[in-house]
Amino acid sequence: MGNFSGEEQRGPVSVGGAAVLNTPTVSCFPRPQVTWYRDGHKIIPSNRVAISLDNQLVVLATSAADVGRYYVQAVNELTGENHTSPSVYLSMAVSKKNRVSQDPDDLVEPVAPVIVIGPKNTSVVAGREATLECIANARPVERLVLSWKRNGRRLASGVGVFGRRLTLSSPSLSDGGVYVCEASILNSTTRPTEARAHLSVLEPPYFTAEPKLKTVAAVDKNVDLHCQAKGVPPARIEWYKDAVPVSKLANPRYKVTSATGLTVRRVQPGDAGMFQCFARNAAGDTQTHTQLVVTSVAPSFSLLPSDLTVTDGNSAVFSCETTGSPKPAVSWRRGSQLLASGTVQIPRFTLLESGGLLVEPIRMHDSGDYTCTAASADGSINATATLTVWTRTFISVPPVDQRVIKGTTATLDCNATHDPRVNISFQWQRGAVPLQPSGGRVSLC
Repeated sequence: MGNFSGEEQRGPVSVGGAAVLNTPTVSCFPRPQVTWYRDGHKIIPSNRVAISLDNQLVVLATSAADVGRYYVQAVNELTGENHTSPSVYLSMAVSKKNRVSQDPDDLVEPVAPVIVIGPKNTSVVAGREATLECIANARPVERLVLSWKRNGRRLASGVGVFGRRLTLSSPSLSDGGVYVCEASILNSTTRPTEARAHLSVLEPPYFTAEPKLKTVAAVDKNVDLHCQAKGVPPARIEWYKDAVPVSKLANPRYKVTSATGLTVRRVQPGDAGMFQCFARNAAGDTQTHTQLVVTSVAPSFSLLPSDLTVTDGNSAVFSCETTGSPKPAVSWRRGSQLLASGTVQIPRFTLLESGGLLVEPIRMHDSGDYTCTAASADGSINATATLTVWTRTFISVPPVDQRVIKGTTATLDCNATHDPRVNISFQWQRGAVPLQPSGGRVSLC
């Protein structure tokens, strides 16, 4: 414990007034036990003497009998060390009209109540003791009455000796509000005076939603770690990963929201670890946690490619949909030639977002087997489908215009080139009317 700072002081006070002596400053941990003395005698609180919560000494309705040397003795209850403060000498400042008498009751006329130290706005955690203080002066001080009110009703419970302190032993949220200290003189028409203070009852945070002790997530999937809390004032949520604040990790895949908690998007193996959720407010803090375990799933097909038959010049789309964690990388080959992948793409072959393959336009030499491969760190799988390309059918010998003599025979030729695997037929029309091979003057051969 350090020594008291400051020097001896002298403090004159008007007769009948209140003398407030502040505790000299001393450096000490824990806070020392303070005792006030006057001329070597320990001061005991009474109806004329009060010691405030801040260890201020208040002498009420002062008279010549209160003149003297006041000082403090501070004791460190942990070490037993003690120190005595510099003295404060209290003297009376008596007006000319009161110098003929030494009787305090003759020196000072009745004085209306004055609150010397009013109650302070106070915050307290629910369930912990709270004390409001009110020290007043009046003349005659023996008839001074201090009372406490809340919501217009006088309080009886928790009021201390002389009415200077109101103690709430275990306040709840409903005890918060404005408290009024009223000072009045008993059996007097003197108007009372009052002072007000607001008591704020705080509630430590408590969780309304917590994550499981163990959370399992697959690679590349999103996972929500739920954590919500309430309290008075409202609790502030802060996340940690392996004892490091998530805010300092600056990971764009970590998103904190008040509605849910922490979302880890596109989970990666490096995200595995301990995630802690802290809820804090002025009343305290609490924490919960979850162990995030990252797993992987081997690739598998949800939709296999199937054989296709298309005509030269059209387009072909092979399907190939996969599942797995992490998401498998898909590639397509024809024989040993790589056609399309996440990093490779040659003209006419396009890897679709679904994993399928688009071939456009189709050429005759595109016929063959196409293989879809899905690969990840947990292995690879493949599936093959066959593409068959047919030659496009076209008119190779078109009919030509002719002039013939009426009554003679006219022959119109027409022939087509086509894929030998396809059967074709010819249909003739005159204008927009199909010709039927029904005999008569027109025959189809």
